[in-house]
Amino acid sequence: MVLSLGFSVIACQAESTLDEIRAMQTAGRYGATLWPLRERIDAGDQSGEILVLYGRALSATGEKDAAMWPLRRAMQDPDWRVPAGLQLARDAFDTGNNDAAIDTSSRVLEIEPDNVFALVLRSRARLETRRQLEGALEDADRALELDPDSVAARKARVVTLLAMEKIEEAAEALEAIEALAYEVDPDQPDSARYCGARATFAKESGDPDLAAERYADCLEKYPGSSLLVTEAVRFYKSRGESERAVEILRAALVEAPGNRDFRIGLALHQVALGRLDEAEATMREGTTDSSHPGRVARAWLDLAGFLIDIDRVDAGIEAMQKGMENLAEIPNEVRFRFADSLVIADRLDEALEAAEAMSIEAHRDLVRGRVALARGDSAAALEAFDAGLREWPENAVARYYAAIAAEGLGDYDRAVEEFRYSIRAGAAETDARLRLAKLHNAEGLYDDAVAVLRHDLSNNTPTPEMAALEINILSRVAGQKAVPPHLSPVINRDDVWQHCISALAHGLEAHAGPEAAIAFFDEIRVDFLNPVNGPLLRDQVEFYAQAEKPELGMALAEKSVAAHPDAAGFHVALGTAHLLGAADTAAAKSAFERARELAPDQSDALAGLAHLAQLSGDAALAIDLYLEADAAKPEDPAALEAAIDLMISADRHGEAEQQLERLLEREPYLGAAALRLVELRVARGAAQEERTRVLARLAMRFGGVGPAAQKVLASAGRS
Repeated sequence: MVLSLGFSVIACQAESTLDEIRAMQTAGRYGATLWPLRERIDAGDQSGEILVLYGRALSATGEKDAAMWPLRRAMQDPDWRVPAGLQLARDAFDTGNNDAAIDTSSRVLEIEPDNVFALVLRSRARLETRRQLEGALEDADRALELDPDSVAARKARVVTLLAMEKIEEAAEALEAIEALAYEVDPDQPDSARYCGARATFAKESGDPDLAAERYADCLEKYPGSSLLVTEAVRFYKSRGESERAVEILRAALVEAPGNRDFRIGLALHQVALGRLDEAEATMREGTTDSSHPGRVARAWLDLAGFLIDIDRVDAGIEAMQKGMENLAEIPNEVRFRFADSLVIADRLDEALEAAEAMSIEAHRDLVRGRVALARGDSAAALEAFDAGLREWPENAVARYYAAIAAEGLGDYDRAVEEFRYSIRAGAAETDARLRLAKLHNAEGLYDDAVAVLRHDLSNNTPTPEMAALEINILSRVAGQKAVPPHLSPVINRDDVWQHCISALAHGLEAHAGPEAAIAFFDEIRVDFLNPVNGPLLRDQVEFYAQAEKPELGMALAEKSVAAHPDAAGFHVALGTAHLLGAADTAAAKSAFERARELAPDQSDALAGLAHLAQLSGDAALAIDLYLEADAAKPEDPAALEAAIDLMISADRHGEAEQQLERLLEREPYLGAAALRLVELRVARGAAQEERTRVLARLAMRFGGVGPAAQKVLASAGRS
């Protein structure tokens, strides 16, 4: 789960002078400068200094992605190219975009070759890529030549030497750091860095136990050091010690209760461990500091983002209202997010009322468009988005929703252009990359789909769903077995890895047959005795059945169940083996029911039982079970498609239409589903309705070609 905890506005005065803004940032009050800077920019002041100050404020308050556009624009101003470039390079490095950090810091060094900060930053980014170690060492050495007391340069040199396996030189460099540490005030941040450097040395030297001992010692001395805490959390997570990471963050938050990074980081780790109640409590604790109204406002807005992301939208709206109550002046961005949250909650009239309180006309237009889209009026939505885009053409979110509205009208060429514009304007702000890639994939433009998925990888990390789609396309179209290197970091979690490997195997099966998929699982040595691989075991059982070797799938499933009789996924695989092998429905039912006992919401078990009910002639029960399976796993359309088939066979056409609309809402490029819906609508006399024509265009574009769709379009005078 990715949590959008990005609300970061505190009370401020809209009329702050530029000198006051500079002073606030010098004092570290970056959040207080967001509103007055945004107001100046909206009023047309896009000078280099204003853009740099705004970029710094966004970066300091956790909005590093949003900071990119003002900083990039500021780099066009020769007088502000260096400060803008340094901030942009730093943000790129902090978010893992090392290639971008190298490129931007290099541009700074072309102007100021002796800029120590840029040299150190480029050294660290080069090190992280593991492709430019010599260059990383050269940069660190040059930085030390210019500033022999630079702690950052010393540390960069040590870690680079370790990466180059120059252990003796690294040890000497570290001793120099430790010697210098004695001359530094222990209460200064640099002392924590020195301490952390010793732990880093042990880790990079291949002694994780010593590293753990040193991290523990450092954290006892400096529990609130952001850099140290970040490094220690990363270290313990790499060892699989998530609980220890939670302990570190909790202690850091006690030391620095106003640190949003600590609070949000702790909540994220608690969510990852499935402890949503604890995560919510962590976020709510930040709202109790009545001595800092601005901090309280920000905490309420952070809580709102958390609640909305876990689908507690009404509670999130309530938290947002409390945050707004603590603001002396409510920024337009917060008003916009509030209205957007009301749309998400389907409180559409309230959203329109909230829009009227906005001072920016483009914001009002976007909310009106969102409401019209939610009400199914794509034409009105597109009109509103067009009006907003005339004032705000670079708004990635508006472009995205304009594309959705264009799709609602069947104008897929317009939709493609809007998705592309949205990606250029801000690829990380929406799922436009994924949506456009799915569109191209559905229309058979596979090269275009992959190109979209790989857009600007240095600044935009693919999501797990994007990784699975790319892997499936490459295996299905080209028979590729290897995971592309840029996707390796994305799929390192068990659940993501399984999903992507399954997508790759199914792609190979489509490309070269089930034997290719079976061989692939054998080549990568999937551990079918590990319960987490239950879904892959089920895949393998199906591949063996397709290859007319069901007995091998049965043996594999029986072995896995014997090893772990309480693994629900293994019982699903066993039930599938019974069903596809000897067609032993009684044994299959027993296995599926056992899986459901172990995991009541096991979607594949529910689908298996639904299939058995269908075979026995109980269509009503089968439909109910398929719908239950769909609710448990909505990302997989197979169960819903099976339910729709049965509804049509049972003459439950009204229900089938409703479910087909649901299916197309989730998977908007299923041409076959659109064709079936066209046929149902034509049969009941709705051939001339606009919705039917839109569906016919969808079917024709995405492979659902049929007489009904052709007839509808012909009658409308369209090809």
